[in-house]
Amino acid sequence: MSSPTPPKRGYHHGDLRAELIREGLALLAESGVAGFSVAKVAVRAGVSSAAPYRHFPDREALLAACAAAILSDITALLVEAAEGAGPDPVDRLAATAGAYTRYVLEHRAGLDLLYSYDFAEPNRPTIQEQSRRLTAVLMRLASDVLPTDTSWADTADFVYVHLSTTHGYATLLFNGTRPPQDVEDHAARAVTAARDHITGHLLRLRDAR
Repeated sequence: MSSPTPPKRGYHHGDLRAELIREGLALLAESGVAGFSVAKVAVRAGVSSAAPYRHFPDREALLAACAAAILSDITALLVEAAEGAGPDPVDRLAATAGAYTRYVLEHRAGLDLLYSYDFAEPNRPTIQEQSRRLTAVLMRLASDVLPTDTSWADTADFVYVHLSTTHGYATLLFNGTRPPQDVEDHAARAVTAARDHITGHLLRLRDAR
């Protein structure tokens, strides 16, 4: 006697929300914000065009979740890079430049979303929370490098230069203005540039005292 044929089942996601974010990031890497739509993400995830709206009320809410995921991933990578760089505070902060550059070149997703898209309420707090986490990591690492009497404002300015320099380098590479090279080579160059900035800043502070 043959076994009964099991009923056909539709495509099932254990966590549709997470899958939509993953596919949203992949779409951002291919098409940027301009080419992003909920319908396209739904197709990539293999669900109906209505399914995403059970988790995200509109396009911007899904974009905000993708942006938050990018910031969370970058933050985790910066922490990992710092921890893997050893005990020296300069090495630890410089390593974050390599991790950031590596992420940009490997994932190619969401830079225009992070730095150019103006999120409205109620999505803005989602981005701000993750942005604060990333900034807090860099502030803590910078505080270990700078003299103990450095003000919060001066530390924040130092972090801003560190991050913007790294971002600028990674973005120029991302946009193809330099000949392609190995990702690790570019990451190492970013670390060297960051270390030069850190040590040069410390020398200027020492000479000013």
